[in-house]
Amino acid sequence: MSEDPNNPTIHLTKFFLFISVFLIAISILAVYSTIAATEYGTKKDDLQSLSLTHLLKSIDWLNDYEEQKLGEKILHAQIENLNATLQNAKSNLSNMSSPVASGSATNKQPIYSSFINYKSYINTLHADKSVEGSLANLKYNEEIENSTYEGSLIKISEISKFITMYELITVLLIIGAGLCGISEIAKNKVLGYPGVLIGSIGVIILLLIISVPSALVGSQAPIE
Repeated sequence: MSEDPNNPTIHLTKFFLFISVFLIAISILAVYSTIAATEYGTKKDDLQSLSLTHLLKSIDWLNDYEEQKLGEKILHAQIENLNATLQNAKSNLSNMSSPVASGSATNKQPIYSSFINYKSYINTLHADKSVEGSLANLKYNEEIENSTYEGSLIKISEISKFITMYELITVLLIIGAGLCGISEIAKNKVLGYPGVLIGSIGVIILLLIISVPSALVGSQAPIE
């Protein structure tokens, strides 16, 4: 004897069979979504630690740059003092006898040596960024670290968006699974329909964030 396709019992059986399969599917996807959110959370924590390291390095380079700028001002003041000393020495030489002048010339040697050292150090400070310790090099290193830090903040923001989306997906899938489960247990179709609807929304968002993440969070998935 063939089954009557119009038999409501058969329709209920097929409906709840679909509910059971759908429940299993979205439960698995809810686990996947939870794991994905956790992995992104771990990645975010690691990136926050790394960004803090770059920030501290940037501050260190900036402090070195400011110290060298201050040192340059001090050296210029020292050079001016040496110039004044040399000028006084020349003036004294013109008023002294030859033996005394010879002694004064000997005393000028340390002054010339200091003058040369100061000028050499200032020349190093004003070298290009390829010279380690130059102002340009210190500023370049500070800018690189600061740029890396700012880039990390952008990546952290993107990862936060992914975490939020995966958490939303997990909530939708869990609600859908809960309603479908209750519907199956109670054999109540009224609860099954919203369960399928909510669960389907979660599935659609999950597929979108996997295939075209830019459509949801405005950026591609962060590089692993």
